[in-house]
Amino acid sequence: MTLIADFYLETPVLRTALAAVPEMDVSVEQQTLRDSKPFALALWSSGGDFGAFEDGLADDPTVADATVLAEVSGHRLYQVALTPRGEEYMTYHAWADLDSVFVSADRVGDGWRVRIRFPDRDCLRKYVDYCEEQGLTFDLRQLYDAKGPESTSFGLTDRQRETLRTAAEMGYYEVPRRVELEDLAEVLGVSRQAVSERLRRATGALARATVFRGDESDSRSDSEDEE
Repeated sequence: MTLIADFYLETPVLRTALAAVPEMDVSVEQQTLRDSKPFALALWSSGGDFGAFEDGLADDPTVADATVLAEVSGHRLYQVALTPRGEEYMTYHAWADLDSVFVSADRVGDGWRVRIRFPDRDCLRKYVDYCEEQGLTFDLRQLYDAKGPESTSFGLTDRQRETLRTAAEMGYYEVPRRVELEDLAEVLGVSRQAVSERLRRATGALARATVFRGDESDSRSDSEDEE
């Protein structure tokens, strides 16, 4: 039975860069193993100081190079090439060799909230063993089967859940609306763009977990359309 594991992972990769911008939202769009080129990550970032983040990337011992690929409505898409040391800390080979599929990874404090689709529990167990052998912090939060979530979290991050709850309580979803994005941003203490992104990602997560119920289309490519 195919499972989606939702877990917290702490790794040295990008640790210096993330520490430079504790308030910034960062998510992994894609992980790419390239022939004769460094392993690369595509990262979306928003809600923080881009200059400080880029300085942090330049100082990060796991980063070989970072390039801005796009900027859309206060969000920047980076291609980050890793050093050999950085690639060693990536768990890409572990889950890929188990015929698993990367779904998402969102920055949570000093680590990441990651979702990966595993063929079965045995593959998940092997992945956990690998993380422990590498000295990586792994904390399983939720397990979902292929037909949908086994709990009411629906794959939402803590920040997304908080933002949805605040929006509902303040009347953002009422007709007509009682508050706008700017009002939510002020209450939550983040930028308007960050609120917009969280609501969009939360809506997508709820749709995948309820309407599509485990459909394979876990794409995050709609990030470029976020307001």
